[in-house]
Order: sequence, then structure tokens, then C-alpha cells
Amino acid sequence: MSEQQIKAVSTISIKDLKLPTISEQGKKALDIINSSNLNFTELESALSADPVLMAIILKYANSPIYRARIETKNLRQALNLLGVDIVKSAILICTMRSFTEPMNPAKELLWEQVVKLSAMSKLIARQINRKLADETELTAMMSEIGGLVLSSNFAEEYMDVMDRASEKKIPLMDEEFYTFGLKRVDVTTETLVKLRLPKNTIEVLNGYFENKIPDVIETNIDRQLVVLKLAYFFIAYRTKPELIKKDGKCLSLIELLDLQKMNIDQILERYNESLSEGFWF
Repeated sequence: MSEQQIKAVSTISIKDLKLPTISEQGKKALDIINSSNLNFTELESALSADPVLMAIILKYANSPIYRARIETKNLRQALNLLGVDIVKSAILICTMRSFTEPMNPAKELLWEQVVKLSAMSKLIARQINRKLADETELTAMMSEIGGLVLSSNFAEEYMDVMDRASEKKIPLMDEEFYTFGLKRVDVTTETLVKLRLPKNTIEVLNGYFENKIPDVIETNIDRQLVVLKLAYFFIAYRTKPELIKKDGKCLSLIELLDLQKMNIDQILERYNESLSEGFWF
């Protein structure tokens, strides 16, 4: 549905929306991470002062993707295992989890989509390198942040929006625009800027929403875009993996990433394992 076809029944300014705010301890931890001289003792102290954030980091360290042979029981072990990029992700997820309380069916569905895309994107990107996996996972975690912001500001109305989008068989983003007069990409960008996310993350998500898939991978932004799109297809075909090998779009994305030797069945198996055991957020 084009913008010309969509007539917003109400117009709400993004400036009127309540947006998530990082906790003081979260801000302190991010400042330590981003400093030129990272001090792990100071970082551990800042994170330890926030019990919810510390619990999320420990849960992630013991998730199927990162779990060591023995249980990770303290924060220092978790930091050594995960690295600072994952700590950044944990801070942002903790922020969004607090912001979206109390939960309702619409928010739960959005979070479920976040979990699925994050898990699959990470597994695919890990076939290339760990840094890309961590970066792409963070981007995927923010993929539904616009919807979560709208659903938190307009809890009752948003559940109706989801129902109408399903009945009309149109993208949820179109029904959001029709109802609130706000583009998902604009709400997402405004929120990510406030949360101080990297410009690259914003550019990747903008491209993802606008379905921009590069013909050639030239930048890290291109690579993340292709991984996210491939993850979307893998999730759709997870119960019928044989269709992945027959879908021309999937095959072209796999070729773009130079992952023709990737073990698709193994990735789907690990993905299902992650979901069955419960993901870290």
C-alpha cells in the first residue's frame, strides 16, 4: 500500500510520544564501554548496581548460543565470555523491557518477533564472523522498537491496529500509519537516536523497512541487510527447510554472503534449540 493510498485518520507528532530512557547505571556502563580506556572493574561495578541488568547478562551468558561447558555464575565470567558489544545489547534490551511493562498480547507478539529475528540473524552472521554476528543481533533486537513504542503509548488502540492489519492482510506498518499518522521508520529512528545507537544500526533498519537489498555487498550495512533478509526467509521456512534450497531469493542472498557451504539444517536445529530453551530476553 502506497502512502497515497493511506489516509491517516489521526495525526500524532513523534515529539508527543513517550520514548524509552536508559537507566542511570546503564548510561554509566555505556560511558565506560565507550571510553578510550575501558576498565572492566568499573564496568562490573556499574552493572552490579542494576540487578535487572545483571540478571539479563547472566541469562544471556547461559543461553544456548554462548553457553560454556559449566554454568556462568558471576558477572566477571559473563563479561569475559560475551564481550562489551553484547553488554551494550543487554543494556538496550533491559531499557526496552522496562519501558514496555505492563505487557499485553500485542507487545508479547512484537517481542516474539524480535526474539526470532535476533536468534536467526545471529546464527547466520556467525557463519561469517563473530563481530558481524554481535552487530547484526543488536540491529535485529531493535527491529520492532517502533512498534513497541507505539504499543506502549497506545496500548488499547494498538491491539486493534494489529487485528485490523491481520483482517485486511496488509503490513502492520501500513495500519500504524493509517491509525496514528506516524511512519514506523520515523518512530524507530527517533527512538534509536535517543538511545544513542550507532548510525549504521539506524541505516540498516531503514533499509530493512524499505526492503532495500543491495545487488552487491560493499559495506557492513549491506551485509547486515542481507543477513536480516535471509533470516526472515529462514524463519518463514523453518518447518520446510527444503523450500529454502528452491527459493531463488534465498539462494541469491546466500550467494551474496558467500555462504553456499553453510549447513542450513544445522542452523535451523540450533535456532529451534534456542527458542525451546528460552532466549535471553
